[in-house]
Amino acid sequence: MASFNVVNYSLRPNKSIQRSLVFDGIKTLQASSTIDELIYIGFGSIWFTDFTLAHRELRIRDMISIEGDEIGAKRANFNRPFKTVRIESGFSNDVIPKLLSDKKLQSKPWLMWLDYDRSLEESTVDDMRAVIEGAPQNSIFLMTINASGGPIAKAPKNRPQRIKSLLGSVVPDDLSQDACQEDQLPSTLGKLLEDFLISTAVSAARPGGFLPAFRLIYKDGTPMVTVGGLLPAKGAVPAAREATSSATWPGFPPMPIIAPHLTLREVAVLQAELPRKRSLDRKAVQRLGFDLEEEQIRAFERYYRYYPAFAQITT
Repeated sequence: MASFNVVNYSLRPNKSIQRSLVFDGIKTLQASSTIDELIYIGFGSIWFTDFTLAHRELRIRDMISIEGDEIGAKRANFNRPFKTVRIESGFSNDVIPKLLSDKKLQSKPWLMWLDYDRSLEESTVDDMRAVIEGAPQNSIFLMTINASGGPIAKAPKNRPQRIKSLLGSVVPDDLSQDACQEDQLPSTLGKLLEDFLISTAVSAARPGGFLPAFRLIYKDGTPMVTVGGLLPAKGAVPAAREATSSATWPGFPPMPIIAPHLTLREVAVLQAELPRKRSLDRKAVQRLGFDLEEEQIRAFERYYRYYPAFAQITT
């Protein structure tokens, strides 16, 4: 079953926060480097939430959506938010090689976000390798995968070997079972995926290598991890590295994004109290007329600038 029949991708608050952090970072890169005239490539589904934001916030004109479901491709074509969105029907393993061989597409850098709803598997590794080896210089590549342990291997003791079979030599021989437990697995996968992308760029002899820029964990029911970075031209590396190593760079949040579910009124009242020198605490929230746990308050303070104040309807 296509995932759009299960999940409305416009209504997940933590996903929305994660997406905003990523797009905020890309805007910084656009302002500080030669990354311009990007082509956006992703999985638009029938909602096109990220495509709409890419067009409005990043001013990206040309966009390609890969849709593996036959009916989904027809619905995606019907729901295209802009004339310049092109639907490519087929699975990513088949479509990506076609895109990589297109000379016109190779003339501009890509912003490719492979936002999978599945776990790490052979096909996702093949997609990663193909993009890192063949995408145009100054492209930005991101991928998101399901980071729960069950799809990798039901028994934690079997997960280290399964991950090594997928990612190869970047996985330590002594990867522990503890690192593959449910609470640790998203962080473990994030770091190993990053190492795999770096290693693949080295093996492909890309002049600028792969520069990590994003590693984010979020949870809207299922834990997800997003990893990404740049494939810069050699001359673009210093500016990109300076931007991504800044203390204000949003691409490496220190904790998983797990924001509280709030009503529109609660969001509005809390946002009206921020920013402030002293952190909000539970007593302060109670004085505002409702109540939250301290952990929920900290999460809201951390991400309030990116918080969806409404269900993002982007059609």
